[in-house]
Amino acid sequence: MDANYNRALNLLKSNPPEGRLDIQLSHAKYLQLEKTFFKLYPESLELRYPSLSYDSFTETVTVVTCPGYIHESAALDICSEIVPHARAYLSTYGRASGISYYGSTTTDDFEGEFEGSTKQPDGGVRYSYLDGNKVTVVLEAGFSEDYNSLCRSKDMWIDGHGVNVFILLCLNEKPRFKNPTTEYGDVGDVDAAITLMRNSINETLGLNLSNNRHALFLYRSHKWAGELKEAFIEIWRAGTSMASRYYLVQDGRTCDDLPTTLGIKISDLFPDNAWRAAHIPDKVIPFNATAYVKTLMGAMCATAEDRFKKFIKKGRGRRGGEGGGRGGRGRG
Repeated sequence: MDANYNRALNLLKSNPPEGRLDIQLSHAKYLQLEKTFFKLYPESLELRYPSLSYDSFTETVTVVTCPGYIHESAALDICSEIVPHARAYLSTYGRASGISYYGSTTTDDFEGEFEGSTKQPDGGVRYSYLDGNKVTVVLEAGFSEDYNSLCRSKDMWIDGHGVNVFILLCLNEKPRFKNPTTEYGDVGDVDAAITLMRNSINETLGLNLSNNRHALFLYRSHKWAGELKEAFIEIWRAGTSMASRYYLVQDGRTCDDLPTTLGIKISDLFPDNAWRAAHIPDKVIPFNATAYVKTLMGAMCATAEDRFKKFIKKGRGRRGGEGGGRGGRGRG
């Protein structure tokens, strides 16, 4: 228990990019860690990362440091389709929507076996009404090795918080990123190096877009973003034991038969009693998967550039492999 506590504390203190850790801690030990976390980051309520969450049912602590651009963009763009469409549809019936984005707030009012848990989702939808707010849809994104953790989050949100829909976005980047560990050479002018790198990976992005492929981003013989081998979205609903899975990318290629909806309806964004009182026809919300996959391609490119910038600006490129592959290993 003490070893796990120290591992979590060390990750919070070092706060490397794209770090993630899932460990077991008792609730008492988690509260001790949370107290130390607030001392380390007194502004943590205003910051999304590093984040600290706890699943009281499985006694699992999750520490997440600032994720890559692919993670942030992928989560944001799904909700950015749902909310505007719902607002536009509801406006045709002459009512203020009450629908808004949700995602930057840490939630701790879980019930039942998840009482005592804390969680901050990557995105979601909240319904506002006179008596308060209700989170109706939650989205969490991660890489394939985090799939089981994402499924645990699904149970917490649906069973412990009563959301209607849990959206799980799973990405598979191969090979996973790590900083160069051997001498990288003198880059000279940092800004010029970044410009050259950007031009190079933009060429790769152009080829990927034209060929519907998701090839890795190479620059100076190093992989700054791996091939996006697979991407899929799962929709989990309250009261069901099976998810609907929608594949976007398989074997490094954009799928031919992309979905035009994720099956989410306007009614899913409302609490049950509010929807019954609305007396509005239900409607399935469309999803532009073609545009979304292009967003993923651009996000992989931006992730590669961001990783390169962080590596070079820390001076690692000019001092060889100093600090090379330890702090920058991608965990998404």
